Amino acid sequence: MRVLYFKLREFFFLGGLSMLMMGCGLHQSITDKDDHRKAIFSFVFDDLNATDTTVKNIFDEYNFKPSFALVSKKLNAETAKLYKSYYEEGISILSHSITHPKMRDSTLDVAMINREFQYSKETIEKYGIEVTGFVTPNSYLHPQYLKLAEEYYEYSFTNNNDNKFDKSVPKHSLARYGIEANISSVDHNIETIVSRIDSAIAEKELLVFYGHQMPSTYKDDEGNSRVNTEDLRNILDYLKAKSDNNECKVLSADAAVAEYYN
Repeated sequence: MRVLYFKLREFFFLGGLSMLMMGCGLHQSITDKDDHRKAIFSFVFDDLNATDTTVKNIFDEYNFKPSFALVSKKLNAETAKLYKSYYEEGISILSHSITHPKMRDSTLDVAMINREFQYSKETIEKYGIEVTGFVTPNSYLHPQYLKLAEEYYEYSFTNNNDNKFDKSVPKHSLARYGIEANISSVDHNIETIVSRIDSAIAEKELLVFYGHQMPSTYKDDEGNSRVNTEDLRNILDYLKAKSDNNECKVLSADAAVAEYYN
């Protein structure tokens, strides 16, 4: 009996030790995976503008892919050919509603909001462009309409996130970081944007920039375009150096969200 007792004790001790080691290994594996996760950056240009071609060509210089959020009432058979060619290159095309209404008011007609979600997506997709993401006009979607966004899209930029940019943010509450709002209106200095990039890298965030026309119609203190093509290149120069140094990734929106939340 004493022999059996010691054999059993040895069995359970070694088994427990093995399980503990396996547990530590599992924890280490999870920790390592989290430690090696990188910040991801993306760029979305809103509204469907004639200068989207300029934007795309600049991103080609860096071997990056931008994204475009389309107001679908501007889309026609001719412009759709262009965006379908972008989509076929791996560029994300997002919905930006049909008519660009402000959606921050809780008293808006729910049926109208639903149409903006549904038919903007359907209009773009009838040209053979798959749409998985949505960008709220004027940045903010009232929380009352979040369920509608979830019904039609895999992710949405609705700015319902308490200004967070990490994995604690649900995929339908994402926010973006404005290029035009954060570049110096005095001398086009990108120091604020560079600092935000560095912070995102340190915190391993998903940071999505957004802009509009290029050059921007927003004005600097001299009455000139607040963001021009040189400014955009300066931002991309900085991100390219960080990306080449394996500190982050720069992806189109669909890929950025999918990889970050994987």
